[in-house]
Amino acid sequence: MPKGGLAALQPSTRFALVLFLVFSLLGYLVMVAMGVTRSGLSPQSIVEHYAGATPDMAKSSGEILELTHFHLFAMPLQLFVLGHVFLLGRFQQRWRQAVVAAAFLGAACDLAAPWLVLGFGEPGAWTKLAGRALLGPSLLLMVALPLLELARINSGPGRGTPPREPDGARTGSS
Repeated sequence: MPKGGLAALQPSTRFALVLFLVFSLLGYLVMVAMGVTRSGLSPQSIVEHYAGATPDMAKSSGEILELTHFHLFAMPLQLFVLGHVFLLGRFQQRWRQAVVAAAFLGAACDLAAPWLVLGFGEPGAWTKLAGRALLGPSLLLMVALPLLELARINSGPGRGTPPREPDGARTGSS
């Protein structure tokens, strides 16, 4: 295992990261369940969710503004933290950066989709599907790969002890 990255973190920090990643994975699973049950997987079901089956069932621009406002704060923060942890991993840097960029692009599509559905109907719904196609796999990779790497680090030799300095002294504290 190379020096630096997740392996260089204190055991207590790795423990906290594992808990964060497990909760993120659970949140991701709930997000998938909500997406499937609320707006469905087809452009038409997405249009019905936002624009309504009839005009009186449509979400108001105020409702979508409130949804957008909340997600504009929550999604970038979650993606920043997950992206930061993911970028500490062992995989090729450009590939990791591409995964993080795909997640942010997927989130942007997801945020734009309700507005595009209200403005353009079914063509706007394809933005939601594109957002899901980018965000879903990216989130899964950004959670699962660090979890697997942390499990491997925590089960390896010398687990739970900080690295030694060249003079043999321990660095940091757990």
